[in-house]
Amino acid sequence: MTITFQTSDAALVRTHNASRQGMRARMCLAQNTGGLTRNSTTAQWDAAEITAQASNGYARVEWTVPAATMVPALGMAQSVVQVVNFQASPSGLGLQFDSAYLVLGTVSGGVTTWLSHIEDLFIFSPSKALVAGEPYGLEYFMVVGAVTSIPDPT
Repeated sequence: MTITFQTSDAALVRTHNASRQGMRARMCLAQNTGGLTRNSTTAQWDAAEITAQASNGYARVEWTVPAATMVPALGMAQSVVQVVNFQASPSGLGLQFDSAYLVLGTVSGGVTTWLSHIEDLFIFSPSKALVAGEPYGLEYFMVVGAVTSIPDPT
């Protein structure tokens, strides 16, 4: 037997907005040579960030998480799509990375305090190499969905 339940659209939107709206987000690129995973800490991922490639055009991308709207066809509350663009400098040596990770943070008094663990992880296989001047864009959005059925444990 399966138990089926439903979460209202308003509750999904409310959950997203209560947990994420207004937070700061930053997308970073990394070269993961140390076996980092989705459960590694923000500090561990930040140590693998490609900051040494800043002279080649690398810069992390930050934004404020917007409110969600309901997407009935998907059954999920979704924030507005954020286009995250990275660009290798035309005069640099290009960029090399194999991971992108997202960190959320809270803002107080104009200072952002980043959470201790990452929110999302993207792994590129094979690793990505941008030649001088080449752009790379990711479309990112946050969703809150609901599990609609589970097996009856009895």
